[in-house]
Amino acid sequence: MDIPLKHLVGTISLIGLIIATGFSYNVITSYIEAEVQRRQLHQVAEYVALNLVEVVSLVNFSNYSSVEPVFKVLKLPRELGEKPYLIELLNETIEGRGCYVRARLAEGEGIAATSPIPVNHLEAGLVLKTTGEGTIPIIGGSGGVIQWSGLVYAGAGDLVVWGLMDGSTQTAGIGIWRRG
Repeated sequence: MDIPLKHLVGTISLIGLIIATGFSYNVITSYIEAEVQRRQLHQVAEYVALNLVEVVSLVNFSNYSSVEPVFKVLKLPRELGEKPYLIELLNETIEGRGCYVRARLAEGEGIAATSPIPVNHLEAGLVLKTTGEGTIPIIGGSGGVIQWSGLVYAGAGDLVVWGLMDGSTQTAGIGIWRRG
């Protein structure tokens, strides 16, 4: 059986073209998916930062000193594109980058977005809880506790931003509200 050389070259070229097209399609769709996720994470980070500033301003202007926090439950999706994500507060004022919220995929794909927190915490006497963890009891209303941490898994429950004034110290952060 004699196969002409041009048929063999044409068949191999056609197979190579099909493989290259499939590979290119996968690369392009992966890039587009990553960009969509990055934009969604940016919207989440911006939403958390703006709500945190609102709560901080409310506590600051109310001059209400109490160990019970003012908090706001955030309406956020539990997952983005069926992928879990984390929200964290970062204070990098020493490095000159300021305070900001970072939202990132939990799977470590390197897809993340940040939003600055437009509060000069040094002038306002604000302590932003970016490290550690703890609980704050909620006495009135629905009760329960806020489990705060500098890093929160968005699908863990009711995500909240909170702030409180204890004497002259104002403290704020993010956490999960565990109803009582």
